[in-house]
Amino acid sequence: MKQLRMNRRDFIKATAVTGTALSISGLGSGMLVPKADAAEQSGVQIITTCCRNCTAECGVLAHVKDGRVIKIEGNPEFTRSEGTLCVKGLSGIQALYNPNRNKYPLQRVGARGENKWKRVSWEEAIDKIARKLMEFRGKYGAESVFASTGGGGNPNFMSPGRFCNSFDTPNWFEPGAAQCYLPRTLMFMFCYGGGTFYNSDTSLGDNNIHEAYDYNNLKTKAAVLWGTAPSYSGPSQSGRVLVENRARGVKTVVIDPRFTPDASKADVWLPIRPGTDVALALAWMRYILEHKLYDHEFCLKWTNMPYLVDTKTKMHLRESDIKQGGRKDVFVVWDRKSKTAKALEYPWNDALDIAMEGTYTVNGSECKTGFQMLKERCEPWTIKKAAETCWLREADIVKAIEIYAQAPSWLSLGVATDQNPNSTQMAHCAAILNIIMGNIERPGSALQRFKNVCRSPVGTDPLMNFLSHDQLKKRLGGNEFKGMMQWWTGNVAKHLDALRTGKPYRLKAWLERSGNKMGTVANTYEWSKVVHNLELIVHMYMYPTGFSPYADFLLPTNEWLETDLPVDCFNKFFPRQATTHLYETVNEYEIWAWIVKRCADLGHEQCKRTFDPKETAPQHPTFTDYNEQLDWWCKSYDMKWEDLKKGPIEKFPLSDMKEYYVYKQTDPATGKPKGFNTLSKKCEIYLETLITLGRTGAPFVRKPLPPAPHDYNPLPFYIEPEESPNRPIAKDFPLVMTNGRLPFWHHITLRNIPYLREIQPVADIWINTVDAKKYGISQSDWVWVESKRGRINARALVTEGIAKGTVYMERFWNSENINEKTHGWQEMNVNVLSRSDGPYNEVVGTYTLRGYQVKIYKADGAPKGVWIKPEEFEPWMPQASKSTKRVAGVVK
Repeated sequence: MKQLRMNRRDFIKATAVTGTALSISGLGSGMLVPKADAAEQSGVQIITTCCRNCTAECGVLAHVKDGRVIKIEGNPEFTRSEGTLCVKGLSGIQALYNPNRNKYPLQRVGARGENKWKRVSWEEAIDKIARKLMEFRGKYGAESVFASTGGGGNPNFMSPGRFCNSFDTPNWFEPGAAQCYLPRTLMFMFCYGGGTFYNSDTSLGDNNIHEAYDYNNLKTKAAVLWGTAPSYSGPSQSGRVLVENRARGVKTVVIDPRFTPDASKADVWLPIRPGTDVALALAWMRYILEHKLYDHEFCLKWTNMPYLVDTKTKMHLRESDIKQGGRKDVFVVWDRKSKTAKALEYPWNDALDIAMEGTYTVNGSECKTGFQMLKERCEPWTIKKAAETCWLREADIVKAIEIYAQAPSWLSLGVATDQNPNSTQMAHCAAILNIIMGNIERPGSALQRFKNVCRSPVGTDPLMNFLSHDQLKKRLGGNEFKGMMQWWTGNVAKHLDALRTGKPYRLKAWLERSGNKMGTVANTYEWSKVVHNLELIVHMYMYPTGFSPYADFLLPTNEWLETDLPVDCFNKFFPRQATTHLYETVNEYEIWAWIVKRCADLGHEQCKRTFDPKETAPQHPTFTDYNEQLDWWCKSYDMKWEDLKKGPIEKFPLSDMKEYYVYKQTDPATGKPKGFNTLSKKCEIYLETLITLGRTGAPFVRKPLPPAPHDYNPLPFYIEPEESPNRPIAKDFPLVMTNGRLPFWHHITLRNIPYLREIQPVADIWINTVDAKKYGISQSDWVWVESKRGRINARALVTEGIAKGTVYMERFWNSENINEKTHGWQEMNVNVLSRSDGPYNEVVGTYTLRGYQVKIYKADGAPKGVWIKPEEFEPWMPQASKSTKRVAGVVK
């Protein structure tokens, strides 16, 4: 198919711009690829759609001729990307027409892992799967069935959760969640309570921080990129706008062990030791408090820092604690004028002289202000101690803090700190650092409650209320790690424990929708052992991965160029619409719906109820036809899908989007300021809500759950990594391993795209020049990388762009070896090395994907069978495929 093939040299030239433009100069927003030229060609239809190769969902113009996509380019109307695309988006055609796609439903005919299959019809596959699930439900209980999913911009992220709630099993997980984003969404919800999904946290890579995108009206003076690399993770959106911000004078601080393009342009780069972020954050707080750099007025009047906490009960004092018949929703402060504890009516009382800090005795009990408790928590963390712990220079730490103190500023926290047991503690720190500087809802700050076209990203409603309370109590890890309930999901490590031990009960079936679980879960070898304990594994994806050989059924799903979905962008909706359709692939939403429908037909009453709009309201019922689901989404936003397909629909002028200081606006229901969506209606530093969460599950459950093993800590605290250069393990494993994204991939996807693999054919391990010399490693040597859990190969990248004592690898798998015994995940997969055992984060159960110890030594050569030379990727080049009709009528 000549029109699908691009000259390799021309492609490399185009992608070289994407990979380096952000690092070599402060170039403008059009420099990733040229702005779209959508002039009609003879016989070519240009279809407006949106990419789905990561969470950014950039606007795309797809050129289609004779039913085939021949070109894709950026859509200049899409506000966040302004006509630019990165290599992930540009690879869409190669993914769509990849010869190794899953084309038809397949059933295993050989031994598990043998990778032998036969083609079956959709009707047969759905029927056999549903019958096995009903069998397990009858014999072992619904909890014996579990599901899993993956991120990466997937609008059906909650489909497995919806299925599980419909089936009445509490068990499903996502390998990210506690290891990706949930720690931030949870803690910012408790601390800030922004009210909607958008801008409720400071993740620049998740389309937040709208102020950064309005770079022609910039008010921001400084930005801190903590564990985030937007030039790598989102070149066409977050990385691009960061270039625009810097070009307009915004100073930046980058905290990352890697010398990323963002670090190369930063005013201060702090190459932190992986896993020590909370230690550094506590030192930042101590310095800011000690030098009175914080916003005193905001902290006094709009946070819970002046509120008194009983140090014995660990709970805030209420008026009911100091006055008989007093109210339980009114908090208590110390009045310096009367030298007594006084109830403070929301929002403020000018008659009181309220103490911000101090320790006091109230009714015989020791009480401290939230400010005092935070100050004491930070007290040990001097700049000197943080520098020693984090392997940084004291002067650099101070300089970074002073840049951040140039308000208005913002601190964006990335995925890096989500991937060790200090995950929620670091998210708590990030929220505090934004709050105490007063960087809340003022011009130039990240945390805003701007008007958005969409309440939250369009996606599948989870039907959480369908899961019975008795079943919820059985959720694996659910009682211990109650913070997971914000996303209503279970704990990854506890699923592994149940598969390994059969306790607290045996798992029988796994329904998996995502790419390569063998590349994303920690301590992968343990998973490869326990999958044989299952009687049914179903894998839904666009192409086979290292997980597929273990499945009983392979179900083919659509590539993004075959899918339909409303996509929101600030004040507009854009269509992601199918440009073609190939083989018997389907939208994954339909697969889950078909299984639910077949289970309903086989007598599952709860599954049957999900089809009744009265039962599911206000969430959508189960639709077996995806077009009905599209109509539901569009109707809820007063649109019609056929209208949206013609192009973007503007719901309000972009100039109406911004709305500052929402917390000061008058609430017509009370006549008082709206405040924040928190327990106190103020930003919260001391989180009593964490204690309540651990004890009961509130605010996420209707009935209390059994308490966690201990109370969750209401303030952030530092835990030295279990594997650390400061522990005996460092004698045998002296280097600290970290991960992080590269601009060619999102999570574990796209490793079968020939042009991307030509750019990055194998997994590199970044090693500092000093360490390389010490261990006898030269540039491009093949090496072994080993932890306590296993060893893998990598190619050495000797560089000063990684901190001394630290090594870096991106997740990788070799799809060219899928038919070998290794199934492609054992050669260079860094998660063979990572930790799935404890200690875990106390709130959400995060295990250790970054910040563990490894050693490195020379290998004899590359792993067997891996492709390195450009011509070796020729078998993956796109192949001509005729468009087909959409699969329909699988269930009646």
